Amino acid sequence: MEDNNKSPLEKYQEYWDIIDYALSEGTSSGYKIAIIETEKILAIAMDDKKIPGKNVAQKVKNAEVIFENPEKLNYARSIYEKLIKECGFAISADETREIVSGYYKAIFDIVKMKSKKLPLKEKINFFLQRHFNQFPQKAKKAIVFMLLFFFAIFLSTETSTGNSIFQAIITFSQFLFYTVFTMLLKILTAVIIIIGILYYWKNRKG
Repeated sequence: MEDNNKSPLEKYQEYWDIIDYALSEGTSSGYKIAIIETEKILAIAMDDKKIPGKNVAQKVKNAEVIFENPEKLNYARSIYEKLIKECGFAISADETREIVSGYYKAIFDIVKMKSKKLPLKEKINFFLQRHFNQFPQKAKKAIVFMLLFFFAIFLSTETSTGNSIFQAIITFSQFLFYTVFTMLLKILTAVIIIIGILYYWKNRKG
């Protein structure tokens, strides 16, 4: 049975311990470690909740609706990006704690996320991104083609306009096969025969 007094973030306690220790160092490198480790917890929490996206940035964007303060998280992540990309980037203790706090609230929102709290539109969006986006590109195209194919059949049988278009396509296909294709086949046959005669005639003279 789940302990109601247990913090929902306790499963990531080993990471929080690293963060607390890094903050207690009171050094620039310690502040950087604290922010980097908090980003790791964010990534793990989103993976645990199967939030769709190819990377952390995409996952944050896809899950934006569940965050109470998405602007604060986006700011925290922008500082994280600077830390890992800009040499010599420095940050104060107060700024670090504020950034870690922004991460903490976002991670808390993710861990406590319940699908029933999401609007219907977001539930559908989450479902499509979790499942449909995992298909290989060719599989996606095949699914889309099949849906369009069945939709076209529906239109052709259930509407007069669709039926007219369908009949026009059939007529055009018959024209291509029985007229154009047959004509091309005859021309190709004639060309092959002529080439064969010329080849035979050339070898005979030789």
